[in-house]
Amino acid sequence: MLAIDVRDLRKQFNVQKNREGIGGALRDLFKREYTEVTAVKDISFQIPQGEICGYIGENGAGKSTTIKMLTGILVPTSGHIKVNGFVPHKEREKFVQGIGVVFGQRSQLWWDIGVIESFRLLRKVYGVGENDFKRLLDELVETLSLGELLNRPVRKLSLGQRMRCELAAALLHNPSILFLDEPTIGLDIVVKTEIREFLKRINRERGTTILLTTHDLQDIEALCSRVIMLDDGRIIYDGGLEELKTRWGKGREVVFTFGDAVRADKLAALTEGMDVKWSLGDAFTATVWIPLEINVSEVLSRVVGTMEISDIKIIETNTEEIVREIYRTGSAQTPAEVLAEGGSGIGGSDGDSSQPTAQAEAIKP
Repeated sequence: MLAIDVRDLRKQFNVQKNREGIGGALRDLFKREYTEVTAVKDISFQIPQGEICGYIGENGAGKSTTIKMLTGILVPTSGHIKVNGFVPHKEREKFVQGIGVVFGQRSQLWWDIGVIESFRLLRKVYGVGENDFKRLLDELVETLSLGELLNRPVRKLSLGQRMRCELAAALLHNPSILFLDEPTIGLDIVVKTEIREFLKRINRERGTTILLTTHDLQDIEALCSRVIMLDDGRIIYDGGLEELKTRWGKGREVVFTFGDAVRADKLAALTEGMDVKWSLGDAFTATVWIPLEINVSEVLSRVVGTMEISDIKIIETNTEEIVREIYRTGSAQTPAEVLAEGGSGIGGSDGDSSQPTAQAEAIKP
């Protein structure tokens, strides 16, 4: 069963144009001019129950607008949305019983009262029974280490402490879907790790579906098996992280430090017949570039069995580098795919390469 079903979703805004100077301000009082901005452009995706999905994109790509439509805060201009079987903006009272939301830059806790009082107010808002509330609260307090924080005013909490409390507040009514918009923004590595482990646990034990938007790709790598990538309001990639690495990875580099001085011709002879490229650092170091289709162990076995080696370092293209390249080109097509379609390089040769291509939206593994 689908937790989230989105088809041809579009959101347009009318943004006021402010004219310059006092004269322009006076004209704006009597006759305002507006520009139509399309934040989300006919996107479609489905998320099954129990999945953790990363929803990523640059600032202004349409991530938060999508989340606000999925949670019923915004009404779509057109398209179809079903979340937990409900249309969010039409069936809000029933719908919100099954979702939890955490906005990293917004708080659902009352600033000047103790955390526990905010939790009790939220219990009444969601209509949670006293026994269920106590059971869930005890579990969340233990899991997120909130015991010492419950009686403190929210304004006296650190950012990491507040985010742990925000997560607890979003889960007090035991929702089946959790929307997280930048939940680890500004947090230190220890708190980030704790929150990631907690999210994996509730997904594993409760089957909670999680849709995560973040600029921290380490969150995506730690939590998500699938990623949806947005650019200028369009989906340019929807698939697995490993698939993304396989399609866009540029191979691996292995850096050797040798016990004796080496020559380039000897290294090339060791890997003759293999499509690899050697480069010398100094007399004792060399780097070999290995394409993804060649097994690293094959290269290592030829070199290790012949040369005296003091150190080996394997360097792979990480997810952040791959995603940055896709954003730069505005397309989730590989260079080979672009060339096959008649382009001259990454992102194509005609027009502005920063804009998504028509084919990019359709590229889904």
